[in-house]
Amino acid sequence: MADILNQIVTSENELVKLLGNYNESFVGYVYGMRFDEVLILTNDNWKHLVNGIPHNSFLVSAGFNPERMADAAIIDKEVVLLRVLEPVNLPQDNDFIRTRIEHHQRRTSNEKLPGDVNDGMDPMTASELQAGGLRCSILGTFYIENGQLRLGSDIENFMTLSRMRAYKPSGDALAMIVNHINPEVQTKAIEEAHKAGFKKIPSPIEIGTVRYTSTARMHRGPNTPLVKVLIQPTDFLSRRTAVLGMTRTGKSNTVKTTVSAVALAALTDNIPVGQLIFDINGEYANANAQDDGSSIADVFENTVCYRAIDTPEKPNFKDLRINFYDQPDVALGLLEQLSRETRGNAQDITTFITSSLDEPDRSERGDHNRWQVRKAVFHCIIYSSQYQAPANFRIDFPVSGQVVALVQPELPAGFPSTITRGNQPFYQLTLDQAKIWFLAARRINRSSPLPSSGGGGWVDSSLQAYLNVLANESSGGTYIRGYRQLQEYVEYHSSTRHGDVVQEILNFLYSGRIVILDLSAGPVSIRKTLSERVAVAVFNRQFDDLNHGKQPMNVVLYVEEAHNLIGKSAALTDTWPRIAKEGAKARIAFVYATQEPSSVHPNILANTENWFVTHLNNDDELKTLGKFYDFSDFIASLKAAQDVGFARIKTLSSPFVIPTQINRFTPSEIIAAVAKIKNNTEEVKNAI
Repeated sequence: MADILNQIVTSENELVKLLGNYNESFVGYVYGMRFDEVLILTNDNWKHLVNGIPHNSFLVSAGFNPERMADAAIIDKEVVLLRVLEPVNLPQDNDFIRTRIEHHQRRTSNEKLPGDVNDGMDPMTASELQAGGLRCSILGTFYIENGQLRLGSDIENFMTLSRMRAYKPSGDALAMIVNHINPEVQTKAIEEAHKAGFKKIPSPIEIGTVRYTSTARMHRGPNTPLVKVLIQPTDFLSRRTAVLGMTRTGKSNTVKTTVSAVALAALTDNIPVGQLIFDINGEYANANAQDDGSSIADVFENTVCYRAIDTPEKPNFKDLRINFYDQPDVALGLLEQLSRETRGNAQDITTFITSSLDEPDRSERGDHNRWQVRKAVFHCIIYSSQYQAPANFRIDFPVSGQVVALVQPELPAGFPSTITRGNQPFYQLTLDQAKIWFLAARRINRSSPLPSSGGGGWVDSSLQAYLNVLANESSGGTYIRGYRQLQEYVEYHSSTRHGDVVQEILNFLYSGRIVILDLSAGPVSIRKTLSERVAVAVFNRQFDDLNHGKQPMNVVLYVEEAHNLIGKSAALTDTWPRIAKEGAKARIAFVYATQEPSSVHPNILANTENWFVTHLNNDDELKTLGKFYDFSDFIASLKAAQDVGFARIKTLSSPFVIPTQINRFTPSEIIAAVAKIKNNTEEVKNAI
């Protein structure tokens, strides 16, 4: 009866399943134990039977007899999860080494090549000499609580005279380990998914397969089943994710896989999740050979791409630049930001560039009229600076009859007359005509101030600065650079764009689309300035919703070369550090990629929940990484292994780092998955 009970308990017990086929996975005995590590006695024969024990591989140890689980003591009903760190010496190793050396010294000249399995030794001696020790770190303890498998992040007890055996998990046992999620974490993920609008927690995504070492001849051999590593899409919503590694080691592939995982999860439940990619190198917006000739934009039809230059060869790309004529208030603010370090201390250019062209309330007629005049002069200034105007562009501004009469003698014959609109004279002029008129008005005003119907002069101090910039001359008659100082920023302007590009991007983003800003073309200053404008708008929009009691929509931002944006010297009050540090409160997920983790602001690194790390080639970067979680176990491997896509992953749901070969981004498979989701959606609609 006891044997039958043991068979039933063994076959159903989750702890026993973690050992796998324990008769074949046995690798040794625990002979030393502390709260943070164990020492294992193993030998070459046991390692041979399990196809070796790779560096950083997982082992499990248990003190119960898996065939008599029902008889196990309470204290033994647990499985300790281990990671292999390095070989260690046994007390008798010096004797073993001496024996091996003496054996080799006795060899004859005919024994240069390996012999039988014992290599010339008697079986008993060979058995003794193949023993060795392993040092392993303790990752946690699996145990059963309320009928559910749980993983604690430490051990509760250790035995000096341990009865624990060690096993190398593989197949289903290894899959249980790397994909385990504690019940309370699963419950929290479900709550977060519901808050985000999902009907249920999105299905986990296969990110890759377990890989311990660069040399993967046996543990990933043709006869060894690869073990899938799954990630939870909800781990990335409202969280920070670091993608670290040298160029050409799979960072962009990881980001593409993440974008796809989030998009598929959103599509499955028909939940809008906006994704905004700041594409520094153009590898997400444009197809390349690595991705079977397809890009993210080709895979997901709800993708919108922007560029900061004219792209007639890519008609589907929208212009990221603004139209300075269409948005003078935004344009002037942009010029102020761009010229801070180059404009010098000239009074007129400083007054002009730091002024505002925000439109006042129309009910304030005097202020509104003055704004229209300044806006008209601004158009003349940028026109003089060779900013191409939109086709058939005309300037419209109000002016009093008294000013018209005083300026008229300075104008050429045949100059257009004003029109009347609501008892108010107005000029409607071409840019060339408007420039002539304003320069004439400036000359008249210098000799005798033009009067204003509201009292005071028609040319106030602000308008005077605008006119001086247009004339390249100060009020005292000396030369100033004036409008010529603006010529270096002409590439920020697009004469064909209509409407506010930032608002347009926000509209796409908040309809749940993927927006890619291709920043690979055009000057670096353009991509930095324009991308920051977009980032500020997203941040403000999310926090406006949050502060007004609304539930912000899920938004994911992806940034490459992140050390340039969230570097050590960056103030935490700057735009990008604020997004990285505070964005999670307002449902902004931030995915940042860099090959220089040591250059990233330490406060942001400390608050990062998800990590994908490939090859790093120097000790400074590895030292920074080694401060977090159990990445210190992988320092040597990360420096040596340069295989593309070979990553060490730590996600929010997983309590330890998992060495993983990231799946290659395969557009055809993603397209098939999208089609399947759409077909399922149509079937549900038809059934209803």
